[in-house]
Amino acid sequence: MTDEPVLDPGLYLVATPIGNLEDITFRAVRVLKSCDRILAEDTRHSRILLDHYGVRKPVEPYHDFNKEKVSAGYLQRLRDGEAIALICDAGTPGIADPAFNLVKSARLEDIPVFPVPGPSALIAALTASGLPTDRFAFENFPPKKSAQRVHKLEKLKERWDEKENHAPTLGFYVAPYQVASFLGEIVQVFGPDLYVVAARELTKKFEEFRRGPASDLLAHWTKTTPKGEFVILFHPQNKR
Repeated sequence: MTDEPVLDPGLYLVATPIGNLEDITFRAVRVLKSCDRILAEDTRHSRILLDHYGVRKPVEPYHDFNKEKVSAGYLQRLRDGEAIALICDAGTPGIADPAFNLVKSARLEDIPVFPVPGPSALIAALTASGLPTDRFAFENFPPKKSAQRVHKLEKLKERWDEKENHAPTLGFYVAPYQVASFLGEIVQVFGPDLYVVAARELTKKFEEFRRGPASDLLAHWTKTTPKGEFVILFHPQNKR
């Protein structure tokens, strides 16, 4: 017997903290406690959060390496009337993670999908960046190879040249080992004076925002080893 309310059948996309465990909604905790099962990218990582809030539901892996194999089974469970919660390692499911695969399949079968909104590293970084927020574009993770990254940046520069009046602020998720190289490529394509904001370890103990010309940020992280997860943002026409 449980005191938790019964959820309507369907897939629940539950946003979870990106660092600080307090950054979760009452609704998110309720859904996690009330669902039939929880799908997580990394079950061990997610268990820290679930234990913290006393969530005692089956937790099963759903990630890039098994999504093709297991999606059909979860779709059948959804058809059978289960309420399944899907979480990613941090933030909002479906943003640069495998949740999209299951969401797309569920929508094609008219299975209800319920967003349970909450933290997003991109939005957190953008709102505190000081860059224009009236229009922005998420560019995902940069390509792995330098030549591909340069090509992508060149295409963005070409698209949002100085004559374009409505260019968006551009945001990237960047792994720490790629930060210095990516900043160097920004300098190469957009020039050393492009104003860049780098946010790392958002909502965590060592949260940091560093702002300034791309060349200054490159110099800093050439001398200092980048640590933590980064969001790098810039407006393609903003030089200071």
